[in-house]
Amino acid sequence: MIGVALLGATGSIGASTLGVLRQHRDRFRLVALAVRSNWEGLLPIIAEFEPEICAVEDEQAALALSAAMSRHHTQIAVVSGREAATTAATWAGASIVVAGISGFAGLPATWAAVAAGRQVLLANKEALVASGTLLLSMARQSGGRVLPIDSEHNAVYQCANGLHCNAARVRAITLTASGGPFRQRALGSFATITPDEACKHPTWSMGRKISVDSATLMNKGLEVIEASLLFGRPASDVHVLIHPTSTVHALVEFVDGSILAHLGPADMQVPIAHALAQAASSLGAQVERLPLDVRRLSLRDLGALEFLEVEAPRFPALGLAYSALQQGQGACLALNAANEVAVAAFLAGELRYTDIVPVVADSLDIADLGDPSDIEDVFVRDRAVRDIAGGLVKARRAP
Repeated sequence: MIGVALLGATGSIGASTLGVLRQHRDRFRLVALAVRSNWEGLLPIIAEFEPEICAVEDEQAALALSAAMSRHHTQIAVVSGREAATTAATWAGASIVVAGISGFAGLPATWAAVAAGRQVLLANKEALVASGTLLLSMARQSGGRVLPIDSEHNAVYQCANGLHCNAARVRAITLTASGGPFRQRALGSFATITPDEACKHPTWSMGRKISVDSATLMNKGLEVIEASLLFGRPASDVHVLIHPTSTVHALVEFVDGSILAHLGPADMQVPIAHALAQAASSLGAQVERLPLDVRRLSLRDLGALEFLEVEAPRFPALGLAYSALQQGQGACLALNAANEVAVAAFLAGELRYTDIVPVVADSLDIADLGDPSDIEDVFVRDRAVRDIAGGLVKARRAP
């Protein structure tokens, strides 16, 4: 039985991971959970899976969880505070860690899991975008492993048979994007876009921050950076196409002219199950694929597959991400930090939708874009960029 730690247990990645674990209780045991504050969302998970430890960053929420569990789950440890998720990520019984905490906030626990030599299933692209080769180098040093569970990167992984995308084999990688809720909306109306409108993704069910990133296509920009890092390819070899149905998740073009495409339902259980199988195989289990009870894709009912070029005026965030990738790791870190500040302000009603990308672009113009020297420097530089972006948000604050 392989132990699994689930970071971000009550989010969308958490729900999909639980769906897979529920179907494979004979192979995996959920031993550790981590959330920021949603202790009530943990209660049914605890009752069903009976983990060994629950990590709740918010101390008051942790106290409430302890009180609620006091009669029925006294054997389960509860930890709290800023290091709570790190405790779960490095829990002795967890060989696999699903890194599903959203945003830069997930980096400390993800870094700790990698440094501890765990098999890390990475949904938290921001952790890799911010720390870059530092995180991947740590995995090589510790004997750990980073496996992508973003649907696009997992698709590339499957098509290329691993992270082996060197120029001797692979010519180019193409990631697909649905285009989000505003693919056909009149550009002149973008200034009136509301947070609720931006969070209505046409294909995927996700949290609010990543839904906004998908609307602006910043999420795809971060994925381009992630793909470049994971698969060792320059920005010029990582392409993006609009594919409204999200049926094809990625394509890999090989040097002989062959193109392999990964098709599947828009269900995060699929890439998570594949990565769990890969991790389990590395730990000695004889498993290549995990059977899943998910909606099957019918090619007969699918009809035509549509691919479109990205309209730069509609999605300027993507070009900004490519520019950051070409500038280096410091620029990628700054891009992510400024975007998190701008999106948070938009969701709070403090910034117009059309001001998100300008705040990020101006932050990149002002910030020191030098490459971080170590993980501590990543956190220092992230805070500095957030201060810059916060000031720019105040200057543009929506009336």
